[in-house]
Amino acid sequence: MTEHHTVQLSSHKPPAWMLPTLSWQRIAPFLIVFFSGANLILVQWVMTREVTTLLLGTELVILLISVSYFIGVSVGYLLAGRIKRAWMPILGVLTLVLHLTLPVTFRGLVAWLGSNNAYWAAFLVLPSLTPFVVSMFYSVFLPHFVDDGQAGLGSLYLTELLGSVCGIGVLVFLADLGVQTVYVVYTLGLITVLVSLGIRRRWVVLLTVVSALWLALFPVANLWSNTLWYTTLLGFPEGTSVLFSGYSPYQKVDVLQLPDGGRALYLDGLDHFNGSYGIRLNIIVGTVPAALIEPENSLVIGAGVMQTEELIASRGGHVTTVELDPMVADVGERLFYQYNRMDTLTNRTVVVDDAKHFLANTDVRYDLIVADTPAALSIQPATLYSVPFYQSIHDHLTAEGVFVGNMTSAFVPGDNISRRVAASALQVFDEVLVITPASVGWSFIIAADNLPFSREELDAALRQNGEVQFSTFDTPAVRAVVGNTTPITLDSMDFVLQTSLEWINERLRWGGE
Repeated sequence: MTEHHTVQLSSHKPPAWMLPTLSWQRIAPFLIVFFSGANLILVQWVMTREVTTLLLGTELVILLISVSYFIGVSVGYLLAGRIKRAWMPILGVLTLVLHLTLPVTFRGLVAWLGSNNAYWAAFLVLPSLTPFVVSMFYSVFLPHFVDDGQAGLGSLYLTELLGSVCGIGVLVFLADLGVQTVYVVYTLGLITVLVSLGIRRRWVVLLTVVSALWLALFPVANLWSNTLWYTTLLGFPEGTSVLFSGYSPYQKVDVLQLPDGGRALYLDGLDHFNGSYGIRLNIIVGTVPAALIEPENSLVIGAGVMQTEELIASRGGHVTTVELDPMVADVGERLFYQYNRMDTLTNRTVVVDDAKHFLANTDVRYDLIVADTPAALSIQPATLYSVPFYQSIHDHLTAEGVFVGNMTSAFVPGDNISRRVAASALQVFDEVLVITPASVGWSFIIAADNLPFSREELDAALRQNGEVQFSTFDTPAVRAVVGNTTPITLDSMDFVLQTSLEWINERLRWGGE
């Protein structure tokens, strides 16, 4: 049988200075469980965003860190009867230190591993640390109090659930103010837990003061550690700095200032726009098709730095951007104006919405639709390469409208992803061209039922816009390369896990060659 240690929540005079009218012995377990539920939600939010980025997130990485988090919860339940009462405040103080410094220390650890050619070890170290550093402490309390008979399982579970709901509410209403604000709420919750555990008043004062000082310095430490990670692990040159770093409801968003004056946008640690390389990509999907068809009304799916929209809008006509993540739309407009001229162009509209929802609720038809979407490394982005989504795009094109889309990799006979993307397009559109510019390194679809230009005119437009080396596949050639490859549908997302595994295998070799 498991040996249980009764938890006496206060061995000294009850802290009447905090709750003078309540029975401390009765209310303390509920306060502890409530703030444990809330803080578990808040720290999971920080941990998921940060570790996903540090491991350059794919679907399998997200799954890995989620499993690690819940293992920590299970370990806490398992150890609840073995943790002595005297250890609780000590573990709480240690948890406060670890969690408030979590982003900085984890980045420093991964940067150190990368500098020693051992980045692969991060895939072992971070998931191993996560259960003990992140979630174990808070999961101890509920089973402990139930086993000791201090409250019923139902009432405690309901209290923890209410705390979790309040934690979600903090993220919904306060996360836009930044991780520092979330950490302020988190700190108040954990200090309340420590008070409820009977920690002495002088320690409460000391922890409050030290936490306040750290939180005041946190923005500086946050940007510094981000810069350290990007320069050490991703090889950015000395003089690079992080202008902005934030956690959105969907991902971690980082904006880098480069020494040459350019800027870069990274989402969950993955390159979305990076100086001259990103400019070439935008020219391919923006300038080239706009020069060929002179669109009156265009739609760009995915904001990024919104330079594609500027390249189209500068030729006339109206351009609408649809972006799911409000943080990406905001930083794109505010911090990349030298690329997108959002401060001067008036023929632009930005809509924050899910692209699938937007298309399902508009009757507008467009002369040009560009899908500037992330690589299909997780399930949600992968749906943007599926037959149903391409059909929705097709239904919103004018009679001679053109669709331009990213294929995420080079279109070659041995590449499964690009061939499946092309197969999806072929199932929807009568004509599908594929271009692979050497300056970018992967391929793009240009599709329509009736393309208003020829392959020769497309090649000429590429050359006129600075592309000196490229390959072009016409529709018969695309069909030949695709062969019997299966299109992407909503019930055939297995390729996402395959791609995730390939990316992880590639990263496990970093520093080992």
